This record gives sequence, C-alpha cells and structure tokens, in this order.
Amino acid sequence: MSLGRSLLTFALLGACLSSQASVVMTGNRVVYPADAKQVSVQLTNRDDFPNVMQAWLDSGDTQSTPQTARAPFVLTPPMFRMAAHSGQTLRLQFTGADLPQDKESVFWLNTLQIPPVAKGSEASNQMIVMLRSRMKVFWRPAGLQGSPDTLDKTTIASVSGHQLSLTNNSGYFASIAHVVVTVANKPVRLSGEMIAPGATKSWPLASTPSGDSVKMTWINDQGAYLSGTLPLKH
Repeated sequence: MSLGRSLLTFALLGACLSSQASVVMTGNRVVYPADAKQVSVQLTNRDDFPNVMQAWLDSGDTQSTPQTARAPFVLTPPMFRMAAHSGQTLRLQFTGADLPQDKESVFWLNTLQIPPVAKGSEASNQMIVMLRSRMKVFWRPAGLQGSPDTLDKTTIASVSGHQLSLTNNSGYFASIAHVVVTVANKPVRLSGEMIAPGATKSWPLASTPSGDSVKMTWINDQGAYLSGTLPLKH
C-alpha cells in the first residue's frame, strides 16, 4: 500500500478535531478576495519531530475527507512532510464557481497532522493519534455592504416573547463570540454563533429581556474581539 493510501486510511479511521495541534496555521481565518489569483496560508511545526500533513477544502461537511470533499479551490501541496520546527506554505487558488457577488461565501480548510511511527515497534501495538484542524475560508467579493469591524452597525437585535434574535444585514459573515442581554435585571451571557449575511440567529430565554439594548462581541479578520451595543427592538 502506498504512503498516501496508508495515510488516507488512517485519516478515515482516526481523525479527530483538535485545537491542540502542534502544527498551527497563522491567523484565525483565511480571506480570499474574489479578484485574487491565489492566497497563501502559513503552517508552522512546533514539534521536535517531523509530521506528515494532509490538507483539503470542503464546503461545510465536518466529516469530509480528501476524497469526498468538494470546494471550488485547488490546494497545493495536498500532502507533505514538515521537518521539526519548520514552516510550510499552502497555496489556494479559486477555480471558479457561480457564487453570490453581494455577500461572502464560506468554505473550510482542513489540515490533518500525522505524527511519525516509532522505529522498531510493532504497528499493531501502536496507537496513532492524528490531529485535525478546520479553519474558515471566506471568499469575499469587493464592495460588500458593511465591514467586519463595524458589525454592530449592521446587526439588528429584536425580541419576541422569550426569544432574542440577531439579524446580520451586512454582506459579511458575523462570527459572534457572545451576546449579553439583561433578563430579570441580571446580565445573561449567550453563546456565540456564526451568522451568515442576511440570516437571523435566535436564542431562547427564560423570560422576556428587561433591558433596551444588548451587547454583542464579535471576531474580526485579524482575530481581535470587538464589542458594540445594539438597540433592542421589542
């Protein structure tokens, strides 16, 4: 069996999502301007030993593999070896697709880290732990409404009964870290969500909010946490 086939078999059997991978990507997301010929992503191996890596893109399938993934990009190299404390550049090239021009489209960059097998050990007695990471890739047309830095200006907060809703009226995906709303005169922190352009996300509450505003915290392109206060429509 070839090396590539063997690694893929391991990937199908043992891949797991992890935020502790020792091979890390620079940044918290990839932004691909629609007019770009290609975009580069930098990887760094922090381990004292080499790792073999697989990389691929998908359109949102968390169970995707290099064989089943579908996305309008060419990624090079798809498989490579990273020496200890070394770097590797991945290159993404958009192949063309009928994507909306008035809002972002999101895809996912997967990396699978496969550590070396100890020499002299029986393969049947080893447990290979592979670390899979996923990073958002935003395909971004020019001239979109709003800005990733001012999502508080284009997000509408409303309440209906015991439910809070946020509507994203920008052309950008809103990566919400958390929302704080006042319920029964006490602040309630709600978990974050990614809200697509033009979409609405709702959270159930124990009772109707008692305040007239909510505080929203989101993550911008640079990974910074920004906060803003939204008027609450009843």
